[in-house]
Amino acid sequence: TVHQRAMALETLASVPQGAPVIRRFVSDVLVYSANALETSLPDLHSPKQGQGSVELVALRQDCTQVIRLVFLCLSKLIADDLRLHGGLQAAILASMRTPLPGYVEKTLQRMYQLCWNLVGCESAALNSRQVAAMVLVSLIDGSGVSPADRAILLARLVLDIDVKPSSTLDDSGLQQTAGYLPLSDKSESRQQCMDDAVSMVCVARAIIAVVPYEVSLETLDIVSSQKNFGISKNVHEAVFTHVASVCGRSQLAPGVKVIVFESMATWLQETARLLERCLDGSVDQVLSKTAFELGQRILKLQRERIMGYLWSYWDDPLDAVQVRVKSIFEAFLDIGSAMEKIVASQPKNTDDDSNDIPNEFLSDVLDLVLTMDWSRKVKYSLLATLCTRIDIFDLFARQPKLLDSCLETLAQVNMASRASSLFTALLERSASDVRAAQDKDTARTLEDRFMNIWIAPVVAALCKDDETSRRMLVQHLLPTLFETFPRIVPLILHSLIQYQQSVSLDLASQGRVVMAEHRHSTDACRQHALIIVLKIARSQDILTFDQLAAMDPEIVDMLKRAVYHPDWSVRADMLGLLCEARKLSNPLHEIEYELLFKLLRVSANAPSADFRQQQHGALTSFAMRLVTIATHAERIVSTGRPPVPSQKIRHRERDAREAAIAEGRKVGKSEEEVLRELGILSKEEMVQQAQVALARVEQAVNEWLDMAVRGCLYPGAGFAKVAV
Repeated sequence: TVHQRAMALETLASVPQGAPVIRRFVSDVLVYSANALETSLPDLHSPKQGQGSVELVALRQDCTQVIRLVFLCLSKLIADDLRLHGGLQAAILASMRTPLPGYVEKTLQRMYQLCWNLVGCESAALNSRQVAAMVLVSLIDGSGVSPADRAILLARLVLDIDVKPSSTLDDSGLQQTAGYLPLSDKSESRQQCMDDAVSMVCVARAIIAVVPYEVSLETLDIVSSQKNFGISKNVHEAVFTHVASVCGRSQLAPGVKVIVFESMATWLQETARLLERCLDGSVDQVLSKTAFELGQRILKLQRERIMGYLWSYWDDPLDAVQVRVKSIFEAFLDIGSAMEKIVASQPKNTDDDSNDIPNEFLSDVLDLVLTMDWSRKVKYSLLATLCTRIDIFDLFARQPKLLDSCLETLAQVNMASRASSLFTALLERSASDVRAAQDKDTARTLEDRFMNIWIAPVVAALCKDDETSRRMLVQHLLPTLFETFPRIVPLILHSLIQYQQSVSLDLASQGRVVMAEHRHSTDACRQHALIIVLKIARSQDILTFDQLAAMDPEIVDMLKRAVYHPDWSVRADMLGLLCEARKLSNPLHEIEYELLFKLLRVSANAPSADFRQQQHGALTSFAMRLVTIATHAERIVSTGRPPVPSQKIRHRERDAREAAIAEGRKVGKSEEEVLRELGILSKEEMVQQAQVALARVEQAVNEWLDMAVRGCLYPGAGFAKVAV
């Protein structure tokens, strides 16, 4: 079949030994491809009566594979010859044993017309129409004329723009290098493509992918007419105008809508890359000046249009459209950032107001996003994208209550994921700024500034009389916050102890009883918040009970009061805090032992079925932990050394130990002092601690057994079934 033959030729061209063969017979390959397309396209345009779907699928496959083969021949095999011979037609003639100029010109002319026919065929596959548009643009770009004349041909033939002709582009000059191209094309197939949105989008994408900057940015003398969309000064800008005219249409098929917005994102990304190349000096001064003027026009004239896409399509029902719209916004911001760098690198001119364009752009976009209501989901995604390109402190200076407002919406289940994405973006940007600091002192100062921004809003949200808000904080914010800034945990604990919720005048005027209830409720919320913070910090190995005991005694007192918390879910959280550990072999601390058995005695006959179920799981984990502690301690007592860890852990601990000893010697510490700070003890001290751990495990097991036996010796003991 045609599909199989074209695939075989494509495979041969991809092999190093086969590429010279295809290059030698490239004219025959093009003739075969043109004959195959001429045979298949009429049936695709107007299917015969009784023709089934299988035949149509076969025709689509034939056209797709054949046009791919043509594009491979033009773009890969003749690319080197184009630079040597100055044109596509001359390169093909050079590859032939017997050059036949009329034969090659007629073949390329047939291919030019067939490409227009395939681009405008609605029954053809979309990828084949796209490749046909790329072949069409390659035929024009390989005409061998000057970049200015190629830009005129693209504007006239492909974009249907009236351009004043140049002195070097006429029929005689074009006939010498690319006689297969007309100076003007009024064919029916081309006109059909001009009136079809999908065809024009395919052509626009082809120009972005194939045409080099020296052609697409060539200044054109465009004649104003009704069919010219907007004001464009070059081919690259005209492509944007064409794509934008399709984006503004309200009734687009889902597949077409995705392609259109992807084309817009691709154009903006390519423009941003062009501006970045202007910064690193890989583009000459003429192109750099043209690119800068293009960036100015985008930020000035197209800002409202591009921002309109965000408001209209950010929450589009199609997920693919949402992804493309986000790419559009990111590329638009990249253009603004690149323009800001270009302006900063140029000498300032007081008479020229172009220096303020990028700053005004980013400032206006940020102000526009901040003025939106927090109930709009798009605001969180836009801020998450913006915070990677602006200064975080400037963001909080403009919106001091940003975290408070965002934490309030976190309690809403449908908004939690959006707020979480914003929190993650803010923390990632903060961490990257800290890592980019010049020295440790600067990094520590910067980290302290970031932590001070987070402490007050997080503590206020934790102490609210809203359990859902605290649960959402646990799920969406606190783990990431503690992982990013581990030093924030003691600061949050200190703030929790000193937190006092403000009392309104109406509440204060209702008497002592109401005020006492308010203080009791606030204290209960603080207890739950404390348990949550300690549980997450302990799961990430940021804080141990030894470190907790060395802190403010009020923390332990709050935990002792939390044993009698009226909410059984809070008691379940505290049980998980006391029973679970990141490392099962960690010895049982005295505070853990005291609080755990105090909680078990108070909650032995809990009426809550959910608490009893969580208690059973927590105590199972606690039993496994006791077994691990006892096994670990017995091995130390019997052998006098700890269990041998894995090789990876040994190397990591050795490197950390050597680095700590080197740092300690710089400040005058001995090796023994440094090792003791790292928790590395002598053999006698290690055995003594293991014996203490064994005694505490035995004490815990005996007390647990005593509680279990005593709990079964009276009517209505624990786990009594209410109904069967």
